[in-house]
Amino acid sequence: MVEGRVTLNGEPAREPGTKADLGRDDVRVDGVRVKAPKGPVYLVLNKPRGVVATRRDPEGRQTVMDLVPPVPGLFPVGRLDVTTEGLILLTNDGVFAERVSHPRYEVPRVYQAKVHGVPGEEALARLRRGVRVDGETMVADRVRVLQGSGNAWVELTLHEGRHHEVRRMLEAVGHPVAKLRRVAIGPVTARGLDPGEFRPLADEEVAGLMRGEGRRRAEPARRRPRPPRPAGPSAGRRRGAALPSRRRSGGGRPR
Repeated sequence: MVEGRVTLNGEPAREPGTKADLGRDDVRVDGVRVKAPKGPVYLVLNKPRGVVATRRDPEGRQTVMDLVPPVPGLFPVGRLDVTTEGLILLTNDGVFAERVSHPRYEVPRVYQAKVHGVPGEEALARLRRGVRVDGETMVADRVRVLQGSGNAWVELTLHEGRHHEVRRMLEAVGHPVAKLRRVAIGPVTARGLDPGEFRPLADEEVAGLMRGEGRRRAEPARRRPRPPRPAGPSAGRRRGAALPSRRRSGGGRPR
């Protein structure tokens, strides 16, 4: 819009936030009219390494939009580094995009990273407790070693989606990342998708993402055990005498 490539009813629309009705207004980008989609579209793409997760790249590199159909209004949800491969969602539904990407909804994202060395229990415990990097505290909801020989594969589950979060966390505990891929977003997994392939989300996957399926759940508070009552004849009689008071007889008051 700032570049003057968007027009509204023949006039440049340079102000972000300008309102338009695609059913009545003539909205064009680079001279091509934008048509209203027939309905919301939800796609999942297994992004290859080296592809940019934006709609357009000033450097002319391949973007995720080059790998999916040209649906009006389609855009990638969130971000995925150019050197990272794996799942990214695309949609034309802004409400869905915010529900999936905003940290307050805690939609989990699962990553698998090939790291230098093999993280020990202390390194894994630090990731679970949280590591401080550049003034930010980053915490892994879950972390485990998948393959522990040579340079290990580590799986982490996160829900915030901060910039270079996985790489920064693992480097902070002494295990820099050599390769990184995202294998799940909420209930959506990479199963059956080769790099560069995409598919529509199933209705149950959309519903699962909208309700935060797979997010962290608060554990119920544990009750402290009561100290045992002293044993003895009088204690037994007190317990026996208390039982009738829990029953009602003949519609009268509890005795």
